[in-house]
Amino acid sequence: CAWCESSSSSVENERSGSRNFIVNPSGEEGTRGWHSTRTGGYISNREMWQVENSGVRADPHTHTNFVSSYYWASMMQTVPLHQYVRDPSSHQIEVSSKFMGRTDCPSVFRMEAIITNSNGRIVHRVGTSELTAPPGFWEKATLTIDPVADAHEVSMIVYGKDKRFWAGNFGSKVCHCSIRVLCEEDELGNILAGE
Repeated sequence: CAWCESSSSSVENERSGSRNFIVNPSGEEGTRGWHSTRTGGYISNREMWQVENSGVRADPHTHTNFVSSYYWASMMQTVPLHQYVRDPSSHQIEVSSKFMGRTDCPSVFRMEAIITNSNGRIVHRVGTSELTAPPGFWEKATLTIDPVADAHEVSMIVYGKDKRFWAGNFGSKVCHCSIRVLCEEDELGNILAGE
């Protein structure tokens, strides 16, 4: 079972758990660690997420964000959870990100989490609905996934596009992409492998 939550609250109550396992969560290093999910054929720039300097910062330390275009842009990062967690099947997993839109061009956003077993077979898949990106402020989308038998890896996919078909990157923006294991602070030592 999973539940999705979207919040624009200025005060966020982050649940206790592990560190963020996503590499390059806000585009600080371009698109390193992220891959387009489009299969087959040539992928044009209009179908790719780009990185821009944040005009509206999600926090004082985040200076960049990903931004989509006028076609559905999608990108994915896979976290080998089995390398970080002793028994990935025994714990809740949180997949989250912050998203927003421009004030002059409406846009939409979606997020999906896919859990695979050690053979690469999908054992659980969940996602948000298509969300309207709020203009001019960051909103958080969260998927909380109860323990899944045979969990081995977790993939996060983010999707975005503008709704006016403007040429260029005027679609939804995303930052603070995150995959974490939820647990009490005092349990971390027993749960994390080699950290």
